Amino acid sequence: MANNVSRRSFFKTSLMGAVAVAVASAAAAKETFNPLVAEAADVVAPIKETSEFPYTVDAKYQRFPGNKIYYQRVFDTEENKTPMKFVHDDVSEITGKKDTGKELPRINAEKLGIKGRNATVSETGVIFFSQHDGTVLPLRQKELGWRALDVALCTAAWSVEYNYNGFTAPGSGPAGVIAHYPINPETNEMAKEPVVIQGMFNWDNSKAEERQSQGRQWKFNSADEASLIMKKAARFLGADLAGIAPYDDRWTYANWSRPKLKPFKEADGRTIYYPYNVEKYLKNREVEVFGLDVVEADWEKYAGFQPKFVIAMAFEMDYEAYRTAPSILHSAAPGKAYSNMGEVAYKLAVFLREMGYNAIPTGNDTSLSVPIAVQAGLGEAGRHGQLITQKFGPRVRIAKVYTDLELVPDKPRSFGVREFCRLCLKCADACPPQAISREKEARILQREDCGPSESPYTLKWEVDSHRCNSFWAYNGGDCGNCISVCSWNKIDQWNHDVARIATQIPLVQDAARKFDEWFGYNGPVNPEERIESGYVANMVKDFWKDTEPTK
Repeated sequence: MANNVSRRSFFKTSLMGAVAVAVASAAAAKETFNPLVAEAADVVAPIKETSEFPYTVDAKYQRFPGNKIYYQRVFDTEENKTPMKFVHDDVSEITGKKDTGKELPRINAEKLGIKGRNATVSETGVIFFSQHDGTVLPLRQKELGWRALDVALCTAAWSVEYNYNGFTAPGSGPAGVIAHYPINPETNEMAKEPVVIQGMFNWDNSKAEERQSQGRQWKFNSADEASLIMKKAARFLGADLAGIAPYDDRWTYANWSRPKLKPFKEADGRTIYYPYNVEKYLKNREVEVFGLDVVEADWEKYAGFQPKFVIAMAFEMDYEAYRTAPSILHSAAPGKAYSNMGEVAYKLAVFLREMGYNAIPTGNDTSLSVPIAVQAGLGEAGRHGQLITQKFGPRVRIAKVYTDLELVPDKPRSFGVREFCRLCLKCADACPPQAISREKEARILQREDCGPSESPYTLKWEVDSHRCNSFWAYNGGDCGNCISVCSWNKIDQWNHDVARIATQIPLVQDAARKFDEWFGYNGPVNPEERIESGYVANMVKDFWKDTEPTK
């Protein structure tokens, strides 16, 4: 009996003193806090709301060009002319540790049969895409998590995003395009040539115009009522979190960009459009890209209206799949979220249009998602650049619906993420290419502090997309380590609540990371140990054996 420790007893014996101090401090604070009641220990954790965007934006800040997003640059012909460079060629000079990322551009070039230089951005991106979508099997195909079976599930999870949303995940826009094959209704024969149309992130507001012309625009009693109904609709239609932000022009891309596509014949005679020369790549691993179509970001021209508000939605990613990071199996989790969010954003846009209001459903395209989600009160921006929510941590993806309906915006909420990220460094330790800054304090990044795919002049930690995506190419799929090991990535189990609550308590905040490690939560942080210890392989086995999802 003495060995049985309940969750409540654990909290009382190990944290009660610190909790008492923290709660007393919160009660004495001058600011107004909304209480988050942690049921397990009856701890009140303070949540602070602010009226303004919570992170400093320097006067030199300019809107980020959409064609400079990393996975847009992959298809820019200019990016295929010179080897990529990192912000820091050798981070060991900063960290005092071996740089595990600096050789990746050379290794990736050698995969293509190139010696004597580093891979270009285009070469790196095509290596990744060709493995991620199943065009070629990963070089690690014999390992658990990278097998054809694992790739097939990943491809299936992404399939709606690829084939129906229009694949805006790389930031493509405005809207996404899909190629579908019409059938003869009498013979049911499928055409060999596709019809290219907008996907579910479509910008067609003709229905809203029709409802307005019919005098059928729905009149809400107030902006408060409209806001409540829109968030209810978003959750009902499938979003896991929903909030409202004011339209802020700072976050709209300075231009909108989409890779140019060219037709290629498949073995069955069908024409398929690719953004790179798939024939050359399959034949001799030669990378040829076709450039970008870039247009000015103009809401009136492409959407027919100027947005007033943005409904931001977060979609939970599968917990069990993320435990297998950095395997390609884990990528089924973001793939499923991206596929789902296209459907939900489309439905919410249809709801608005049916009521006579203009709406534009978007994913990663059109604008920067994280600052919009922060403004909408969904979470805070973490060290790794991801949105961290209170319920799911960083294990979410974000969709947005822009509208001219009058709404009441939510307020940004602070619940301790930025303070905790100063101390934790878990994501930086888990990053195989060492792409995440290890500086203690977030700072206003200058142009020289950033790579070409990072936006300077805002308060944050630097993340080098060239390092990150060089590992993705090497890995055969995206990584996910930083999200998997994050101390905010929790499910509803009592031992995980320990670390979650500890992040709220100043006296034990710096030990919160240790709670995860004491309980063996989400495996080794060291990226090499995650593989070599057999942890990832075991998580892949568990994933395929367990038919009941962990909640």
